[in-house]
Amino acid sequence: MPRSGTTFLTHLIESSKNFSSFKYQDLPFYTVPILWSYFSGLFYGNKKKIKRPHGDELLIDKLSPDAFEELIWKQLIPNYEKDGYWKYIDKNDSTIKFSKLEAFIKKVIYIYKNKNYLSKSNNNIFRINYLLNSFPNSKVIIVIRNPIDTAISLTRVHLKFLKIHKTDNKFSEELKYLGHLEFGYYRKLFKLEKKIKTNTSQIKMYLEKCEELNAFIIKKYLHEIKDKKIAIINYDNLSKFENLTELFKDIDIKEFDLMQKYFNKNFKKNKRFHINNNNYDEYFKSFRILDKFSLI
Repeated sequence: MPRSGTTFLTHLIESSKNFSSFKYQDLPFYTVPILWSYFSGLFYGNKKKIKRPHGDELLIDKLSPDAFEELIWKQLIPNYEKDGYWKYIDKNDSTIKFSKLEAFIKKVIYIYKNKNYLSKSNNNIFRINYLLNSFPNSKVIIVIRNPIDTAISLTRVHLKFLKIHKTDNKFSEELKYLGHLEFGYYRKLFKLEKKIKTNTSQIKMYLEKCEELNAFIIKKYLHEIKDKKIAIINYDNLSKFENLTELFKDIDIKEFDLMQKYFNKNFKKNKRFHINNNNYDEYFKSFRILDKFSLI
């Protein structure tokens, strides 16, 4: 689920210099990444790090990775706009042109010179079995966060992005183009089991979506979680770098120095909202099951 710590964890892993990944400087000409790599330096120059508009104090620059791979999936999934980014892709789905995805990944690896590829995409939650089947040596990391804090954070960002839209509608157009539909003017929430209740509060609606997604993960991927092809990380329990060393060893990162420096400089404990969870117990059922498998 967005607002669960996925971006920080992606930046942390990428700081190890063990992975190639799709970055800001690969835009806007992502269809010809190798050619564009010769000119992107001139286009972006030496722009300094800036804070993300999400209000999470996370700094980004042209070399920061993000969920830009969705641009590729928009081309790969038939009827993407109609059926939605949440269309479940089974491991043997023959409608996906795997060669296009593989070719793109190889280009990113060619540019950044690391043979391992790091993908940050919340929407890949609907494609895990396909990806594990296509890339059998890969490892999936699912980051979870307690539903109440996640829902409040999602609501805050949604309202913040609506406010930005009033003064800069290009901001919303860019989010839509990149496939970031979790919040903002063009918000398009996934529809897995339940219908969205339009007469409820924003926070409660996001709470329902958290439970819906966590239940989907259990239904579709519990076997892969038990088989340790998928690692679960409860971001609420992250307090120090050492909490993650078991995970990093599992994905074959041997040197931790660069990551530890990044962690010490950038990690900020998520703000907790003190609400009686007993009043929202129905939204914690699937979260508690997943939490039992968390590495931290």
